[in-house]
Amino acid sequence: MRHWFSRLMSGLRPLTPDALDEEQRALYDAIRTGPRAQGLLDGVLTRADGSLVGPFDAWLRSPVLGSLLERLGMALRTDTLVPAAAREAAILVVARAWSADFEWWAHRRAAQDAGLSEADIEAIARRRPPPTDDPAVRAAHEIAIELVYKRALQTTTLAQAKAALGERGLVEVVMAVGVYQLVSGALNSFQPPPPTGVNIEGPPPVEEHAGYDFYHAASTLRAVRKLRPDPIPEATLRRVLKAATWAPSGGNRQPWRVIAVRDPAIKQRFAELYRPRWTAYTEPYRAELETLAASFQGAVAAGDHLAEHLHETPVVAVFCFDPEGLAITDAELDRPSVVGGGSLYPAVQNLLLACRTEGLGCVLTTLLCAEEETVRELLGIPEPWATYAHVPIGWPVGGGHGPIARRPVETVAYADQFGEPLFPPEPGTG
Repeated sequence: MRHWFSRLMSGLRPLTPDALDEEQRALYDAIRTGPRAQGLLDGVLTRADGSLVGPFDAWLRSPVLGSLLERLGMALRTDTLVPAAAREAAILVVARAWSADFEWWAHRRAAQDAGLSEADIEAIARRRPPPTDDPAVRAAHEIAIELVYKRALQTTTLAQAKAALGERGLVEVVMAVGVYQLVSGALNSFQPPPPTGVNIEGPPPVEEHAGYDFYHAASTLRAVRKLRPDPIPEATLRRVLKAATWAPSGGNRQPWRVIAVRDPAIKQRFAELYRPRWTAYTEPYRAELETLAASFQGAVAAGDHLAEHLHETPVVAVFCFDPEGLAITDAELDRPSVVGGGSLYPAVQNLLLACRTEGLGCVLTTLLCAEEETVRELLGIPEPWATYAHVPIGWPVGGGHGPIARRPVETVAYADQFGEPLFPPEPGTG
């Protein structure tokens, strides 16, 4: 909850019923006895002194505009074709973006009543796509995200929203986002006191640049193999591929290129090539799969899903390289050569981290490298270029990314000599 008392001294002192003029009283009565009082704000619409909560007290200062806003707000709730869950998802995106505590508190309750799951609400709170399979909710969420953060709608977003919501529903969601940004602006400007005896919980705090926090992204970057077929906006795809170009390479040569494969026929062929390779790769483990760790079983199941649905993935990023652009300093050593990859795989990792930042699922795969001649022919890759990674990208099914399990740093980082620990174990880790 915000420190509203200090704001009260220099902002708007709530109007009690005995301080209202005739116009203000008419609006006050319309709000207090209207549908809000029997619905979303039942029992908390007024404080103990009779003053209105939320943005409504501010509206009393301009009764004509306030009356229009009240009618518009109710029309968006009762006179539109947009499903309640989709509408509330869009409003929560606005409340999250503005960190408007009252709006988040009120519409979180409305979202729960409309059928949004806790996982959906939590994802929106963390500025991530909700895991729901409801196309209307996903479309409304994407509209709100792009309008609030990018100030425009991509062509693919418009097409997807039109298909899910219809033209009227598309327009109504856009209007709702605009109206609730106005409401958020009023709430954040005047920061009215909370309802009497109610603890208003806003969205959880996030860093101003939370989406670009490296440590958070790196420590939650999972191999996400269950991906939805929903298209990726062109601007989003451009951002994650641009991130790949920032990777270091020997002599800054950038001896790699990436092909974003979206053609359904090519992806179908990829899937046909990938499935038998995946089956052969996992065959040694399947006989004893039930005796292995649950995490390993889950990884195999997710891999099976990818093998069966690779053709439905919206984008497969195929990385290829020019061998003549690599300085392979370990080529003469009596061991597998790996140095050349130092100019190649950082670009893939940058792409994966950027996808994580955008909320996209992704996974590095290399099985199709064994089908290189066919892949080169499918994609028109010239000699001497070759492939080294294939990255399916899409919005996650379910939770997607999250905390990962890795060896502790004290077991892999050494001091001066191999095997000599550099750091002591962290407290509470063993």
